[in-house]
Amino acid sequence: MYSTDLTDSQWEVMEDILNDKRKRKYSLRDIINGIFYLKRTGCQWRLAPKEYPPYLSCFYYFRKWTKDGTWARINKALVELFRLKKGRKPSPSVGIIDSQTVESSEWGVPEKGFDGGKWIKGRKRHIIVDTLGCILAVIVHNARTHDSKGAVNLLKELFEQKYCRIFKIIAGSAYRGILITIAAVCHGWMIEIFSISNVSKFRVIPQRWKVERTFGWCNWDRRLSKDYECETDSAAAFVYISNIHRLIKNF
Repeated sequence: MYSTDLTDSQWEVMEDILNDKRKRKYSLRDIINGIFYLKRTGCQWRLAPKEYPPYLSCFYYFRKWTKDGTWARINKALVELFRLKKGRKPSPSVGIIDSQTVESSEWGVPEKGFDGGKWIKGRKRHIIVDTLGCILAVIVHNARTHDSKGAVNLLKELFEQKYCRIFKIIAGSAYRGILITIAAVCHGWMIEIFSISNVSKFRVIPQRWKVERTFGWCNWDRRLSKDYECETDSAAAFVYISNIHRLIKNF
């Protein structure tokens, strides 16, 4: 048993969320453990330990659950359970948005660009978190796309998650412009902009540091140290999986 494997109590929570009783040659618990191991260590699929199911089986479920939204569904269920455990309501009322530009390890893959602000060629991970740092929604797009444009699809992803109490999104100055109108007209949310230019000297920006902390948590997973994925939805799925693995440890 590896340290990334689910304990019995953690698997009970995960099993209730999945609600899948179909018999398989390999158990879902072992498959998820294999994916968690790969996410944490950053190894290639073919190099996963033999204690787990064959890598093709693990990869099959990884891609299947990426395409049908299962990872996002598991993430939402765990966010709600975690918030209840912390004495909060299941759905947050405030979200915090930011992006992280990471280098891409693949050559010739689509959705890759150059971030002129950070001088990095790769992709952007765009996330929205609650005030506890739990990831609510994530998308991945090329690094060339400006934050305000990339966030439009992120707001759509958040809307599809159906967090019913959200009314405000806290953002940096990069999100000024049409995004404020889209958030209000399409989703009924308010975008609160906090500009660093309003601060005469360094100090911690209220609430905004929480999304940076979440990026820091994700960086503990070596699969996320760079963007190793050919498909952007796979890259987004690993961010969800990182959040899932962090939250499930509380059960």
